[in-house]
Order: sequence, then structure tokens, then C-alpha cells
Amino acid sequence: MDRSQTRTTVAAVCRSGRTVGITTSLWGAGGFGKTTLASAVCASRRVRRRFRSRIYSFTIGRDVRGRTAVAAKVTEVTRFITGDTKPFEDPDLAGAHLGRLLDKRSRTLLVLDDVWEHEQLAPFLRGGRRCVRLVTTRNPNLLPPGAHRIQVDQMSYAQARAVLTWNLPDLPKALVRNLVLATGRWALLLRLTNSLIAEQCASGAEPAAATEQILHRLRDSGPAAVDDPTATWNLDDPGQRNQAVKASIEAATTLLPPSGPDRFTELGIFAEDESIPIPVVALLWQASGGLTEIQTRTLCRDMERLSLVGLDPANGGTLSLHDVVRDYLRNAFGTAGLARVNGLLIDTIAATLPTAPPLAPDHPSPERAWWQLTTGYLLDHLIDHFLAAGRIPLAEAVAGDIRWVQARLTQRGPTAPWSDLTGIDTARTRTLARGLAQTAHLLSPTEPRHALIGVLHNRLDTHPH
Repeated sequence: MDRSQTRTTVAAVCRSGRTVGITTSLWGAGGFGKTTLASAVCASRRVRRRFRSRIYSFTIGRDVRGRTAVAAKVTEVTRFITGDTKPFEDPDLAGAHLGRLLDKRSRTLLVLDDVWEHEQLAPFLRGGRRCVRLVTTRNPNLLPPGAHRIQVDQMSYAQARAVLTWNLPDLPKALVRNLVLATGRWALLLRLTNSLIAEQCASGAEPAAATEQILHRLRDSGPAAVDDPTATWNLDDPGQRNQAVKASIEAATTLLPPSGPDRFTELGIFAEDESIPIPVVALLWQASGGLTEIQTRTLCRDMERLSLVGLDPANGGTLSLHDVVRDYLRNAFGTAGLARVNGLLIDTIAATLPTAPPLAPDHPSPERAWWQLTTGYLLDHLIDHFLAAGRIPLAEAVAGDIRWVQARLTQRGPTAPWSDLTGIDTARTRTLARGLAQTAHLLSPTEPRHALIGVLHNRLDTHPH
């Protein structure tokens, strides 16, 4: 969909300005196409000519909260762009360091997607006089003074109609008009509705009748009164936005096979803004619903056809959730449900690993050899799943085990094991994190790889913990 905002944003990025913000006037509203617009800008021929290969995109996300977590994110970005692995506990110092390194580089485009708080953005605005920052956010107030703001809200009627009717048979104009009104011209809701109609038609339903049923469902679940069938969602109201998503998702999940809605809800435990490996989903669904990997892949494909998830076949297949959909799933589950399913995933993964004793009698036991995991997602988010399951002692035991630290060090560099420790935030992990931070400058990538492990052991031999 070629939106006028794409051309506006491309022009803004290619000027000499420092910060361009893609935002919405509806604070907290997702699903309007900000991330899609940023991706289209990065793919623009004009942008690629101007920045060449120096276009870097990073998702920040709501879960990056607190000074330590923000500093770790800045360090991660610094490492990816420049190779520099120096860690910082202070986000301002981390941002200043990144800015100095960017000052030495040619023209660069840094895309910061899904920024929620000012403290998340501020470190990335330091230095980098030849760096343009393209920021997507639901909170326009966090953008710096002078930033070029591109507002992405409801689609125009023509755009909304095109998304709604994409690849569908011809529908009565009045019916299309009423359904466009019922969706509030919200990109996410339009896409869900289009997929729902397409799936009904694929099973032999008469197109106009199927569309009429979906229109009634949206109206019955939403603000439309019996005497005002043209009433539409007030997207300024967060409650009505949530109700619109609920109505659309529940309509779509009725088309999944038996137990499909339960399996879909379980996807809410996975990390925000991440690509989730299908084999990991298969592990969970085998434990919760007895599905084989073949059945898991088939169900994921069913969900994709309904626009409930995104699928990428590369690298064994990965699944992604829009954060608005993920929020709906997590709210549907509740805290106790999330803890239960996270625990189920952990127990299922544990059953695939050998037992592992503690390295010393007075050390906490990691129970299993978690460092033998090879899936990047699990290495990156295992500690998060421990914490979400309420298994803080196990998280502390694993993150503080030198064998886990070694695995994370060789996988992602010194920032990864340090982030694992700081995310737990107990007295022991804080002490261990400080010790690791003090040696991090010596833990840059080294050849041969085993020499890096030697440096780690040598520096930590004198550490009291």
C-alpha cells in the first residue's frame, strides 16, 4: 500500500535533519502501520542510494525498562553497528560512546522501532552528526524538539477499501462502505477482517453473505447502536480499540480447528517483537495439546491465513505476533495463566537436556545443562521465561553459572550474560554483574574462540563469587 506518508518520510530522511519520527496522534495506539511504513522507507531506492549499506534497524519495545536495560540495549546496538563491545551500566554514557563512534562513520540511518519512553530514546540522540534517526513511537511527546513528525493514523477511505477488498471477489459497494466504517479505517483491523472474509470464501461461503455476517459481528461487539448502524469505533478510546481487536480476533479464531484458539492464546508467553522458532512453538504445543511438529506447522499456517500471526519459512521457520495481538493474548491469559504456560515450556525444554550438578557444593543448582541449548531465541530469552514462570532461584542459578556465561559470551558477546544477570536483580546477581562488567573490555571477540574462555576464567578466578 503506497501511502503518502511513505513519500513524505523518504524526503525527510534524505534531508540533512537529525531525527524523523513516525508517530500517531492517538497515544498508545498500535496497528496503524508505523513499522510497515519504516520498512518501506528503508527499502526505498532513494534512501538506499543515500545511505548505501549503512541502514540499521532495531526494535526497542516496551520491555526495555530501567537504566540498566536501556544501557544494555544501547550497547547491543553499538556492538552490531561498530563491533565495539564495551558495556555500560549508565545509558547516558553508553549513548555518548555510541555517538562518538557514529561521528567517525559516514552517513548512517538508524531506525529505532517501537520506542515507548523518553529514557529509551535519549541515549541514541547523542552525537552522530551524520546519523539520521528514524523513530517509530506511539508517544509523539517523546520526540526531540525540531524532529520531523510524520503522523500515521487512520487510512484514507480509498486505502482502507483497497486493504479490505484485497484479493476478494467483487462485493456490493454499500456493504464495503459499511464495513470500512465499522473498522474505523484501522490498518490492523482491516487486515484481520480481509483475512477472515477470504478464509470464509475459500471454504465455499457466498462472499456477500460472509461479509455481511462479519459486519454484524463487528457491530454487535462494538459501539454501534441498533438505531445507528453507521456508528464506528472511537479509536481515541483505548477501551474501544481493545474491544475492536477482541471482536476481530475472536471471529478469526472460531475458524481454527478444535483446540486451535487455546494454542493461539499460548503464543502470548513469547518475547515481544521477536521471531519465534517454529520448533520451539512445537515443543510447547506438544506438551499442552499433544501436537506433532507437522501439526504445529499446519496450525501456524492456518493462523497466518487469518492474519493472526506472521510466518517466515527461513531458518526452519519462525512466527511473529503483532504487539497489539500479543497484548490481547496476555490479557486473556492473566498473570497466573502466563506463569503456568511459561513453566510448561521450561519443563518441556528441560526434559530434552541432561542433568547438571552445581560446580561447587555451596553454589545453587542449575538442574539442567541449559548452556547446551543451540536455539538463539532460547538462549536470548530463557532467563525471561524463568522469571515469567516465577522461578527466580533457577534463573539466578543458571545466569550465575560460568558454563552459561561461557555459552552466552561466545553467542552474543559480554553484554548478553551481563544483561541476563541484571535482569534478575538479586544481591548475588548484582555482584556477579559488576564483576563481569569489570572484565568486559577484555572479552571482545578473539581467535581462536577458546582463548576468549581462557580470558574469562583467568579474570574471574580471583572473584569471590
